[in-house]
Amino acid sequence: MISSLLQFIVSACSPSKRSVHTDFRPPLEYASGICAPKLYPIRVHTGDFYTADDWLPLPNGGFVDAGWGSNGMNMSRSSIIPTGFKVTYFAYMENKFYTANFALPSDTIRSLFKEGMIDYLTKKYDTYRAMIVGMAPGGVLVVWMQGFDKQVEIGRYLATETEMNWESFIPRTGLTREEYVFNLIDRRPVVKENFQKNGLMLGLWDTYRIKYSWRPKFEFPEGSISELIRLRMFNGEYEVLWGDRFVENSFEKRAITERCNLLWTDETGKEYGAEVTFDEAEIFEAFKLIYVKDKEQDAELIIKYNDTRTSLEFYLRSKSEEIEIKKTKVSIFKRT
Repeated sequence: MISSLLQFIVSACSPSKRSVHTDFRPPLEYASGICAPKLYPIRVHTGDFYTADDWLPLPNGGFVDAGWGSNGMNMSRSSIIPTGFKVTYFAYMENKFYTANFALPSDTIRSLFKEGMIDYLTKKYDTYRAMIVGMAPGGVLVVWMQGFDKQVEIGRYLATETEMNWESFIPRTGLTREEYVFNLIDRRPVVKENFQKNGLMLGLWDTYRIKYSWRPKFEFPEGSISELIRLRMFNGEYEVLWGDRFVENSFEKRAITERCNLLWTDETGKEYGAEVTFDEAEIFEAFKLIYVKDKEQDAELIIKYNDTRTSLEFYLRSKSEEIEIKKTKVSIFKRT
């Protein structure tokens, strides 16, 4: 199925046919959000982004595990530039409460809100529309700023274990803490099976944050026009390259990509798109091998047709080495 992003993109006009407007600056208003890795659910008790005299509450309650960096639950909206955040939550798979209260880089946040981005669909200025707190096993916290075309990490933090009265946390269930946690996990076989197989995978979400200097590169037949690539990284960040940034395509420090979406026109004028999902173990091993001798070198993620032009092939290439990434799932579609 074509993702909602690509459904919007495909319905939009091509960049060459629409002008870019940068003179309009909408008033700042963004939502607070929370997330947790898939299969590692949490429940927020209380939390907020705050300044010295104002605050924006975080969503609370529920069963949150929509995915790392995904805005799994959204709540209030505000225009404050937060100087800090605090959160108290329960990690179901650890059977632990955590709490945190940290300062945020408010100057960086203010600058990013002001900088914003040019939206691919409207070709108008837009800015970040959410600030998200992610909670991973071991008390790992990450804060992101999220826009339609870009999501960036603001910081990584570490919560401390705490305790609170269970009846105050989830009142009127008639169940003990152990009974409640057991029943909740037991009703979700996939969550239970993953935990039995992989445990808490402590440290994994810090591994996702490691960045390398790389860029994507299309190697399509002469006459083809590559229009856009959307990169979704394992660390929860994403970006959309199009227009000037796509043409410049500079090497940048990026985390390893988990998924990407592509738009292009082939040499006959037919318009195509593709959704791509990488095998986690394979692509991490490829980056490890390419950068083992020189972690500061540049590399390219090469995208090209296969021999029959029925799918795409991917290679990670440095100046001295090239590794084919073979286990990639690719879905190509024609654009209307």
